[in-house]
Amino acid sequence: MAIQSKQSSLLPVYLIAGEDELKRETVMKRLFARLSKMGDMSFNFSGLTCTGEEVITAANTLPFASEVRLVLVNDVDKLKKADSELLIAYLKEPCETTVLALEGQKVAKNTRLYKAVSAFGSKAIIDCAPFARKDLGNAVRSIAVGHGITLTQGAAATLIDLVGTNTVALDAELKKLSLSHR
Repeated sequence: MAIQSKQSSLLPVYLIAGEDELKRETVMKRLFARLSKMGDMSFNFSGLTCTGEEVITAANTLPFASEVRLVLVNDVDKLKKADSELLIAYLKEPCETTVLALEGQKVAKNTRLYKAVSAFGSKAIIDCAPFARKDLGNAVRSIAVGHGITLTQGAAATLIDLVGTNTVALDAELKKLSLSHR
């Protein structure tokens, strides 16, 4: 059940879940960039305020002048149970021209929504769990390379000690370092 495109196949649904905000942002940027080349990006919802019916209506609407439409639901873990159940029902027969991206911090693996998404395969679930403290130094060094700078292991550890373990804050500080020390 994958959407066929000129670039590669896409699944009809993705669950981007985890407490690491930077990872979730990165995944969403990549998905948006991939689909913006061929898709209609007009529907974004918040799980705090939308209804399941609104999301399903958007997902079942054919894309305008494109192959595929991205429907994004932020804070999917904040959806009311009845709205979540409507999404689960939609996932039994999703629209072939829609990619439904469900993004949230805490979506338990034992929920019906998680199980409905996982039925589309392991690539449908994108885990954005925070890095373990022991792995955070290597992650910071990798993020730094993305900003065009190189850090030693000691420098990465010092930055973590000063800034904390929030990857968004670490990324912001690395951006500042890259701009001031080119």
